[in-house]
Parts: sequence; C-alpha cells; structure tokens
Amino acid sequence: MNSNSVDQKYNMVKKHHTNTLQEAIDTKKVDEILIPFLLEVTKIPDIFTSSSCCGRIMLLATDEYENKKISSFHKRYHRKVTFDEIKADLNASSERDIWFKTESFIFHFGCKDYVKAKELLAFCQQLGLKKAGIITAHDGKYILEVTSTQYMALPLKENNNILVSDDYLKFIIDRANKKIDINFERLDKFEKAFLSFFKKEN
Repeated sequence: MNSNSVDQKYNMVKKHHTNTLQEAIDTKKVDEILIPFLLEVTKIPDIFTSSSCCGRIMLLATDEYENKKISSFHKRYHRKVTFDEIKADLNASSERDIWFKTESFIFHFGCKDYVKAKELLAFCQQLGLKKAGIITAHDGKYILEVTSTQYMALPLKENNNILVSDDYLKFIIDRANKKIDINFERLDKFEKAFLSFFKKEN
C-alpha cells in the first residue's frame, strides 16, 4: 500500500472513530471522567481512540471459565463500593452464578503506522504500564491495547448460593476499593503524561 493510500485509510478510520466517540458521549455511553481526555486525544493528528473504560468494580453473571459469550453485567460501579450495596445487589441477582471483579482502566489507541505505534508502546512501558501491546497491525490502522494491573476476579455465587461469609466479602471489598483508588491515581498520571508528550509533538 502506497503512502497516499495509507494516509487515506488512516484518515477515514480516525474520522469514523472520532464520530463514534462523539455519538457515545452524546448518548452517555462514555465514562464521564474520561471525556475531557478523550476529546483532547481527537485533536492529535496521528492518534485516535476506539474504546475505553476508566476502571470499575462489577458483579458479573458468568460461568467458571468467564465465557464472554454467556456473560452479562449484573452491576457495574466506576467507583469504590460499600459492603451493604454489594450484599444487597448480590442477594437481588436472579442469575445463578455471580463473579466479583475489579478491572483497571483500559484504552484502545489507533495509529497510522508501526513507527507511531512503537513510539506509543514505548511511552506506555516507560510509564510502567507493562500490560500494553499492539493487537492489530495493518497499514493505516495499528491498534494498541493499554491497561494497568489492578485486577481481581473470584466467584461469589454458584447455583444461587452465596459462597463467602460476610467477613470475607468485607475483606475483598476493602481490597477492591484500594485497587480502585490506585487505579484512578494511575489514570490521572497517565492522562497528564500522555497529553504532555503527544500534544507537544504536534
């Protein structure tokens, strides 16, 4: 693919994802805390975002393998949680199996070529985000997945029976909340460093 074709493909892909982001913002499908950052990223000519999450705690209806095809969100919280709300939401679930999960922030960034993708990857690694990698590699469309390491996953309910005691549930909620605090600290650091580095280039 020649350079003109690569440019055309990239510009088309970036425009599509920029429009999709604005539609998602308008319909409140984007985490509010991320909106200022994502809008700034759209101003960077050689980078775009395709999807994102600020980090969350959730109750997930799934099976022992966390099979995405049959999984569904019972509850999602993009913040710290309390024992009372988790216990109430767990009791109120009609699903037979429920997992408790904590996930870090995640971004999917697009770049025009390998050179820019490699630069973005090196930036993430230098910032300590070891869970970053190129997941799509085509001329005009390189996609990177970038996430952190605040993660937890364990079953709380099987065959409609709660598997853990209240004391243990309080313990894992405390650990999950600490992970979420760290997640938001790292998210803020990442956003500021990202814009400082990549907007300075343009």
